[in-house]
Amino acid sequence: MKFNVDKLQEPLLKASMWVQNNTILQAVKNAFVRTIPFTVIGSFSNLIKMQLDALIKSQHLNWGWLTSLSQLFGYLGVATLGIVGLIVVVSSAYSYAVELKRRDENKGMNVIIATLLAFSAYFVMVPNNVNFADPKAKVIEGFAASLFSYEGMFTGLIVGMLAVALFASFSRSKFTIRMPGSVPQNVFDSFFALIPMSEVLLLFGLARIGLQAMGYTSLIQLISTVIIKPLLTVGTGLPAIIVVILLEQILWFLGLHGFNIVWGIVSAFWLPLFLQNVAKFAETKSFAGISIAPNTMTNVYAMIGGSGATFGLIIAMLIFTKKGEKEREVAKLALVPGCFGINEPVIFGLPIVLNPIMFIPWIFVPLFNAIVAYVVTSIGWVAPLVVLNSGNEPIFVRTWILGGLHMSPVILTAVLVVIDIFLYAPFVIMNQRSERRLAAA
Repeated sequence: MKFNVDKLQEPLLKASMWVQNNTILQAVKNAFVRTIPFTVIGSFSNLIKMQLDALIKSQHLNWGWLTSLSQLFGYLGVATLGIVGLIVVVSSAYSYAVELKRRDENKGMNVIIATLLAFSAYFVMVPNNVNFADPKAKVIEGFAASLFSYEGMFTGLIVGMLAVALFASFSRSKFTIRMPGSVPQNVFDSFFALIPMSEVLLLFGLARIGLQAMGYTSLIQLISTVIIKPLLTVGTGLPAIIVVILLEQILWFLGLHGFNIVWGIVSAFWLPLFLQNVAKFAETKSFAGISIAPNTMTNVYAMIGGSGATFGLIIAMLIFTKKGEKEREVAKLALVPGCFGINEPVIFGLPIVLNPIMFIPWIFVPLFNAIVAYVVTSIGWVAPLVVLNSGNEPIFVRTWILGGLHMSPVILTAVLVVIDIFLYAPFVIMNQRSERRLAAA
């Protein structure tokens, strides 16, 4: 039976148009697009730092300039990926404020004040104790760095957009301070915002007190405890791998860093098994009796080129798009980072985030890769991955090292990339048609 592409394409294009017309979803998408330069710079900085640190340690180098160079890239990593949660707060608040200001009832809202308010509201919601995770530890005033990194992205998104929505709503109230028309606009906006800002911050303060009364130190802990942890206590077999991949991919589709959110919890269950394999292989130099570590199926084979197995997608975009079109330019930009597993340029640049057309392959391709890799490894066609490495080498070099310098993992990776190209191809073509329709509208 011949597959009818139009039957699949039409509902996906309708869903894409709905996303394009949805104020909240557009604000979310635009917010994460603005994080691209920070995440790319931060990823490459961390990659360079890790390689320099490994070189210094392995060669026992005491060169001061080399240590300083490593520190330099460390500073860049902290200043980008290290505060990406705060960047999301500001970016999401600004994006949503811009969207709301387009409505007639919000034309008087100051976008900058709304954005700064969201930034302030985020600090109302996070613990101001560095040791907040340990109730028995000595109280040290300050903010834990984890609250500003990927761990804070989801909280930052919620707080950023909710603060702006509340501010816009309260600003429409009669309970505001209005200055004479002769007062400069910036002074007028500042006094006009006083009461709405106070109301928003009080509400967030009450929300934090409520969370503390429930036994949670922060909104981050609430989400982790109530939603994510129960989903990840599913074991170490193929069903667990499927659940983890689904959760990672859905979070990424919503614009959140699925790997960092999920791996922080699942590593407690999976990493010991992999380390056991590493130790056993180091002792015996044999693959005999080595079990399948679920983290390698999930993080290596399922995610070739980064979450969503986007290396195949990048190649598909280079093959099936026309010269000069946006998709091809994004693919050129994403190719080199993709070789190292850095795929934010394609996730936010295509984009994949909140793009209904790309949702099906985004979920299906990594699941396909993981299932195939699990089966061929379990029947002995491919050597298990048994070497602990930095994880930042180019794609095929990485699987060669992880597989104990055995070629079968490299061959499997190459085969999966080729299949991924053809799995992504129809959706690349459909996405391109959608972009043309939007451009012509």
